[in-house]
Parts: sequence; structure tokens; C-alpha cells
Amino acid sequence: MGAFRIAKRFEIESGHRLSKHPEKCRFPHGHTRTIEVVLCANSLDENDMVCDYKALKTVVERELERFDHAMLLAATDPHRESFAPFSERVVLLEEGDPTTEVLARHLFHRIAKAFRPGMEVAAPGGAVYRVPASVRLERVRVWETASTWGEYGEDPGKGHGARGTGE
Repeated sequence: MGAFRIAKRFEIESGHRLSKHPEKCRFPHGHTRTIEVVLCANSLDENDMVCDYKALKTVVERELERFDHAMLLAATDPHRESFAPFSERVVLLEEGDPTTEVLARHLFHRIAKAFRPGMEVAAPGGAVYRVPASVRLERVRVWETASTWGEYGEDPGKGHGARGTGE
């Protein structure tokens, strides 16, 4: 059986520090990250869509707000207290160091929890969009640079947590 897919890209600025890294990435540094969210459905809704892009945009932007212009750290980072003065913009990840792969998985789970089939999404401006019952989150891909990305998805046919590069 075939499937329909849609995707939307978002951009955030964030810093991180990889506490386990043997070289330069152990120091705080930042990235302009592009985040691609892919939805999938086996059939189209009454408007001939997988899902309206406005509903997708509204939900994902709400989830990404916390990560934009934030410092991402592992909850176990031995230097996390050094960032305490900036705590309102520090995101601690329980899953491990904030690698691209860990961030993709973390965002996948946050977006999947926030973007539920059948829900109604109130968009800015007052329009209300219903998320079709057949739609599912297929994957989240995070670009760390223009040529490197990591992704996470739970579709058994796609390979979980695949990492890709532009090499």
C-alpha cells in the first residue's frame, strides 16, 4: 500500500557542548539548525491533504520555541552549573549529550506527544485545523551544518535513528 508524505522545515539557533567529545566539540559552540518534520498518511483527508501545513507549523513552532537561542546540555554534564546564570535558556537532555541524533529523538518524542491525530489546532489568527486521524509523525531530521544531519523515526521500515552526512 502506498503512503503520502509531507514535510516542513524550521530553523533555530542553539548552542551545545558535547561533554564526552575528545576534541573541539567539548567546548560550548553554536549552530544554525534546520529541523525537518515529516508526516505520513495512507489516505488523504476531506481536503485532499495529509494534514494542513498551518496545523503542522503551529504545533511544531510551539515545541521548538524552548530550543531556539538556547544552550543544550546533557543533564549529567559536569559543567552544567557554569550555565546556571542563563538557566531560562538552558535545556537539559536526560537522554545524553546533545548530539544531533539525541536532539532528533528528543524532538521526535516531543512533537509526537504534542501532535496527536484527531486534535484541533488553533492557529494564530483564529482559524482552527483538525489533524486527520490517519496522520502519523514519520521522522524528524536535524541538520547541524549544511552538510551533516541526524534523524530519528519509529517507522519500522525506515531504520531507526539513521545518521547521514553530506559527504
